[in-house]
Amino acid sequence: MKRAKDEYEQSLKTGHIKKSDGNKRFARFFFGRSQNSLLTAGILYQISNDPKDKASLKIDDSYEAFMWTIVSSYYSMFYMASALIAIKGIKVGEIDVHRNVRNAFLRLYIENSDLERKLGIDYTECKEMAQDLMAERDKRSKYQYDIGMNAMRKDAETSVKCARNFFEKARKIAEA
Repeated sequence: MKRAKDEYEQSLKTGHIKKSDGNKRFARFFFGRSQNSLLTAGILYQISNDPKDKASLKIDDSYEAFMWTIVSSYYSMFYMASALIAIKGIKVGEIDVHRNVRNAFLRLYIENSDLERKLGIDYTECKEMAQDLMAERDKRSKYQYDIGMNAMRKDAETSVKCARNFFEKARKIAEA
């Protein structure tokens, strides 16, 4: 947490993170992206597991999109975190975007207990949300960028569940 706080403060100073009430307008955009990414993850997971869906779409039975399920699940969480920080007037620049979104989310919602105060989510659960976001980022990177890594059904299932959980908890703030 200390490192995220320090990196957040440094990014504010360098302009990689900008604070302005005008940035609040991006919240709805990121919320929509989050919702769409979650829907995409669910659809890909469903198709990957259901031979009838594959047949109706004329997709070879060997087709599976578990890696893309994981990627879409992570992006649902990433965009939701982006929506939440936009609600607070924060916009992340183009450098170290994922790290800066993570740091801003940790600083603005976890460290200051905002989720706990506004939604009654206890600190332990808030920390789990932050850890889930980071774990999904690592999983996405592993399967998306490490050549030879094949995404497994169980990891994809966990990713979709994790993203749905994150989305549902955070949605209450994003829709307020």
